[in-house]
Amino acid sequence: MKNTIFFESRGVEVPVKKKTINRIPRALSSQYVTPKKKISKQPDEAVSHHSNDTLFRKIFKIKKGRFILLGSFAAFCIFLPVYTNIQSYIWEKTRVFSVEGIVLYDLFLTERRAPLYSAYSSGEGTAENTGSGFVLPSFKLMPYKVKKGDSLFSISHRFNVSLDTILTANELTDAYHLQIGSTLQIPSSSGIFYTVKRGDSLSSIIGRYGGSLNDIADVNDLESATIRVGQKLFVPGGKLTEWERAEALGTLFKYPTSGRLTSRMGFRKDPFTGRKVYHSGIDLANKSGTGVYASQYGRVTYAGYKGNYGKMVEIVHPNGYSTLYAHLSRVVVKRGQAVRQGEEIGFMGNTGRSTGPHLHFEVHQNKKLLDPLKVLSSR
Repeated sequence: MKNTIFFESRGVEVPVKKKTINRIPRALSSQYVTPKKKISKQPDEAVSHHSNDTLFRKIFKIKKGRFILLGSFAAFCIFLPVYTNIQSYIWEKTRVFSVEGIVLYDLFLTERRAPLYSAYSSGEGTAENTGSGFVLPSFKLMPYKVKKGDSLFSISHRFNVSLDTILTANELTDAYHLQIGSTLQIPSSSGIFYTVKRGDSLSSIIGRYGGSLNDIADVNDLESATIRVGQKLFVPGGKLTEWERAEALGTLFKYPTSGRLTSRMGFRKDPFTGRKVYHSGIDLANKSGTGVYASQYGRVTYAGYKGNYGKMVEIVHPNGYSTLYAHLSRVVVKRGQAVRQGEEIGFMGNTGRSTGPHLHFEVHQNKKLLDPLKVLSSR
C-alpha cells in the first residue's frame, strides 16, 4: 500500500514509483475530487441580457460599437428643433422693426395744411379730424348724371380730377360718346383704378403708373404689401400709359387710308357667288395707288402675297392686338420691320379675290376678330 495512491472518487488504486510519490505535492494528495454536475436550464427561465443583445444585433445587423453613433444621432434630431425654436424666440424679441424692409404706414397721418386727398368742393367729402392737428386722408366716390353738352373733358375740369381718373373709375372704352342720362362715378382725387393681375406687386404697379407706396396703402386700407389677383386698387396720383389712354378714349387705332366705306364686318352676300358669307373686316374703296398707313405702331409679321388677300401686310401691336391690310397693289415694308403709327406700308390695289381697288382691313386681339369700326378713332 505504500507504493499505491487510492482515489476515492474513482475507486481505483494506481501503482506509482517512490520517486513519483515524492514529487506529488502534499496538498494534492488530501484533495477530494467531486464529479462534474450537469446544469439544466428551465424552459420558463428569462432570456439573459446577452441573448437580447445578440438578437438585436442579428435583426438590425449592427455592431456594438455603432450603438453610440445611433444614440448620438437620435439626440441631435431631438435637440435641433428645440434649439431652432429658442433661437427664433430670441430673434423675435430682439429684432428692430425700424430697419425691416418698407414701412407702409410711416406717413399715415398728414398735416392739416397739406392733406393727401382733397375733399369735394361741395362739402360731401371731408377729411377726418384726429383732434391732434392732423387729418386722415379722405377718399370717396360721388355719382354724377351726364347732361346734354357734357364731355369727359368738361366733367374732369369741373371736379378737378384727371381724365385717367374718370376713365378707369367707370371702365370707359369709348369716352367720346357719353350717353345722356348715364351715371358716372367721380373720385374725390386724381389717380387711377387698377385691377391686380398675376405677377403684379405694389412696387411694379408704382413703377408703371406712379404714386407712392404709403398713399396706396392708406387709401386702400392695406395692412401689408400683399395683394391678390383680381383685387381692385386705387393708385393716388397714378397715370395711364399712352396706349391704355388711347384704348380707353377710342383712339387706339387710326384709319389706315382715306376712302368710302363699302362693306362692314358681318354677314353679307358674296359678290362672286351670291351666297351669304361672313365678312371678317371692313372695306374702304378709293382709286388704285392711294396710300395705306399703319393704324398703330408695331412690327411687321407678314409682307407679301397670300391667297385671296392678294398682296397684304400684317402688323402685331402690344396687348395682343394685330391688324391686316389686304388687296394692296404694292408693299413697301419688309417682314420684321418696326413701323410707327401713320407710317406708309403700301398702296391700295385690286390684287387677290377683289372686285375693284379697295383696302380690306381687319383687327384682331388675342387671335379673336374685333369690329374695326368700334376701335378706330373718328377721322
